[in-house]
Amino acid sequence: MGSSLVLFGFFYFGTVKSELNRVDQNITAELKELESLYAEEGPIAVEREVFLRSASGEGLYYFQHLNKFTGNLAQLPISEDSMQVRFGFLRGNERDLYRRVEAIYSIADEEDSGLRDRRMRGILGPLRIGDNTEISGQLLVGRDVEVAMRNAVRVKNTILISAAISLALGLLSGFLVSRRFSSRVEEFNRLATDIRKGHLDRRASRNHSGDELDLLAEHLNDMLDHIDRLMKAMRYAGDSIAHDLRSPLTRLRTRLESAAVDMKDDDPSANVLFAAADDAGELLKTFDSVLRIARLEAGERRELLKELDPKPILDDIAELYEPACEDAGLSFSAHIEKDHVLAADRGLLSQAVSNLVENAIKYTPHGGEVQLSLEHDKMGRSQIIILDNGPGIPATERQRVKERFVRLDESRTKKGSGLGLALVDAIADLHRAEFILGDGISNAQSKNGLSASIIFPRVRKRRQKEDAQGDDVIQPSAALLD
Repeated sequence: MGSSLVLFGFFYFGTVKSELNRVDQNITAELKELESLYAEEGPIAVEREVFLRSASGEGLYYFQHLNKFTGNLAQLPISEDSMQVRFGFLRGNERDLYRRVEAIYSIADEEDSGLRDRRMRGILGPLRIGDNTEISGQLLVGRDVEVAMRNAVRVKNTILISAAISLALGLLSGFLVSRRFSSRVEEFNRLATDIRKGHLDRRASRNHSGDELDLLAEHLNDMLDHIDRLMKAMRYAGDSIAHDLRSPLTRLRTRLESAAVDMKDDDPSANVLFAAADDAGELLKTFDSVLRIARLEAGERRELLKELDPKPILDDIAELYEPACEDAGLSFSAHIEKDHVLAADRGLLSQAVSNLVENAIKYTPHGGEVQLSLEHDKMGRSQIIILDNGPGIPATERQRVKERFVRLDESRTKKGSGLGLALVDAIADLHRAEFILGDGISNAQSKNGLSASIIFPRVRKRRQKEDAQGDDVIQPSAALLD
C-alpha cells in the first residue's frame, strides 16, 4: 500500500505539478522580457507590446502606467474574492517585490451568451525606472490554467479512487491470505492434537500447489508415516517379547516355587528358591509395567474412556488401604466429595490412584499421615490429591521422577523399579489430565512431604431426548472442556 501511494504521488507531481511549473517558468521568462523592455524603452514600448500580446490570446496581461490601463485583463471582470496571493519572493532588492497570484476571471460564453468563470495564475509586481523609489507602474503577466486545474481535479480524483480501491483490495487479499494461512495452521494444530491422542493414521491435507504450507504438509506426512511405522514395529516387538518371555518367566517362577515347596522345612535352600521366585515375579511385574506404559503412550484404550462417578472407586481404595496404613503405623483420612463426573477408564483410574497411595505408604515414616481427597479446583475441574508428610521430592527432581526407571538416592533402599510414577503420568496423559507433584504436609523434621494431584478436564453433559419414551435423560458423552 505504501508503494502504491508513492507511485500515485509521483504520477500526480509528474503530470499536474510539472504542467503548472512549466506555466510558471513561461510567465517568469515573459515578465523578465517586459521588465527589460520597460527599463530600455519606457512605458510606451511596454504598453504597445502588452497590447500586441493580448491580441494574440496566448496569455493574460494587465499593465498600469499612471492612469492608463492596458491588457486583456483590464477589460475582463475579475472576482475580488478570488484574488489570492500565494507567496512572495524578492527580485534584486526589497523594493522590487513580486507576488504570485491566483484569481478567477470571467469571459463570454458563446453557448449561453453569458459569462463563464475560468482560473488563472500569474505574477504581479511594481515597475520602476532606474533607482527611482516611486512606483511608476504595475504589471501582471498570467496564463489561463482552467484546463490544467480541471485535469488536476481529474487526476486527484483518479488517484483517490485508485488508492481506495488498492486499499480495499489490499485489505481483502490480506484477509483472504491470512485466513487461508490461519486455517492451514489450525488444521496442523488439530492434526497434532489428534496424533497426541493416539490417532496415528491422521494426515495433513495437501492442495499440491507447491507453496511453503503444502511442502510443510508433505514433510509432516512423511514424518508421521515414519513414526507410524516405528510405532507398529515397537508394538510388534513388544508383543513378540511378551509372547516369548512372559511364559518362560512364569514357568521359571512356578518351578522355583514348586521346588521350594518340595524341600524340607529345615532346608535353607528353600528360602533361596522362594527369594528367586519373588525376583522372577518382580521381573514379570516390571515387564508388564513397561509394556503397559508403552501402550498408554501410544494412545491405546483411549476409546474406552466413559463418563463415571469417581467417588465409589475412591471409597473402595480408601477402604482397601486404610488397614495397610494402620499396619504401617500411619494415620489415614479420606475427604471424597460428591457430584464429580470424569471421562475415565475405571481400571486405569483405580491403578493410578493405588500407585500413588502405595508410594505414600512406602515412603512415609512411622507415625506419619496420608490423606486422599477428591475436590474441585478454582477452575471447576475435578482433582484427586494424595498427601503425605514423608521426605517428599525436591522441586528440581519432580519432573524427572516421572520418567521410566528413575529413582532418587533416598528411595533406592526401598523395593521398586522406578516405574510407578511413570505409569501414573502415562495414565494421566491418556485421560488428558495433569499430573502434578508438589509439597505435601510439613512435619516436625522440616520435611515438606509430597502432594500428588491428578487434575481432570471438565466434562460437559448433554441432554438427549429418549426416542422411545420422549423423556429427557442424561446420555454419556466424551465432550471435554480443556
